Amino acid sequence: MQGLRAWLIYDRAGAGRNRDYILAHREVGREFGISFELKLREQWRPPYWEQLSRELEEERPDFAIVRTIAPALSRELEQKGIPIFNNAMVAEICNHKGKTISYVSANSPVPVIPTETFPSEALTAEFLKGRSGQVIKAVDGHGGAQVFSVEDSFSDIKKGIGSSDFVLQPMVRGAADVRVYVIGREIVGAVLRRPREGFKANYSLGGEAESYTLPGQAVKWVNQICCLFSFGLAGIDFLIDERGRFFLNEIEDVVGARMLYACQPDVQLLERYFAFIRDNILQSL
Repeated sequence: MQGLRAWLIYDRAGAGRNRDYILAHREVGREFGISFELKLREQWRPPYWEQLSRELEEERPDFAIVRTIAPALSRELEQKGIPIFNNAMVAEICNHKGKTISYVSANSPVPVIPTETFPSEALTAEFLKGRSGQVIKAVDGHGGAQVFSVEDSFSDIKKGIGSSDFVLQPMVRGAADVRVYVIGREIVGAVLRRPREGFKANYSLGGEAESYTLPGQAVKWVNQICCLFSFGLAGIDFLIDERGRFFLNEIEDVVGARMLYACQPDVQLLERYFAFIRDNILQSL
């Protein structure tokens, strides 16, 4: 079989932050006969996607890895017959915290964190009164930057949430969370995260992380979630309360790998991911 051509799609800011990871895709990709071309989301614009259509007429990639939150772009690529990882259904549901919780709770017995979804125009100081002890998040936030306690300054909350719809969830004090990395339906690693201060455990915000072995029941819940989606590479996040109970908190479509490599340096994440993709592409031929 000839080598595979792939698009690696980032937004401009993400490409700037992830130069080393992009280089790793290219270096590891060569071992699998995959050549990656970096594409920036900003070069294509909905709703008619003329530039994207022209590029595909000139030369079509064998597949694309979408490393930016852009469900509309994922749908467009899929409709044009390009295999994408993660697929458009994952991009649509897992980049919306409310849709994730609703979909998983409606289709599985996995325990979820109670979640209410609201339109952006509902966010007022008056609305948040009487909602103490809750966390507010932009539905499409990533990395913890758009997550607040409702007791935070309203101006900070409003600025951080911006024009996004938002969810409210209960604040679980003294909690930790676990990120489970999956490729397809295989668990490739898990990391326990705790906040250094406050309630955000995100590694990018200074949270502490360590390698973690999932208990058997949590493994069953991960397996049940994986049966609901056709994941490429994703991160499944559970909140663990003070009684040790697990609750699904969210699913990361564009999941970061830095924390996993820091805790499990021998994980060979990209090698396993590219082998998975190659096998999927071969099966579709």
